Amino acid sequence: MSFLSESEQPSRIETFLYDADGNRTEEESIAVRGEVVELDADGRVIARHEHLDWKVDPVSLEGDAGELATRPKHEPN
Repeated sequence: MSFLSESEQPSRIETFLYDADGNRTEEESIAVRGEVVELDADGRVIARHEHLDWKVDPVSLEGDAGELATRPKHEPN
């Protein structure tokens, strides 16, 4: 019987999603931030890949005053 050393244990990459209140969520439609992490075989975080983290731009959710003026207008013919 062979056993894998700790460095040979299988790991997986996952994205943890967070809602606007900072709570973890599985619901992609309400996620405003994500962290990319590597988990060991037991589900413990063993590495965080900060260069892959993302955050929703608040303006894209709420809009701003200038946004309406820059939208193309489609007038009926």
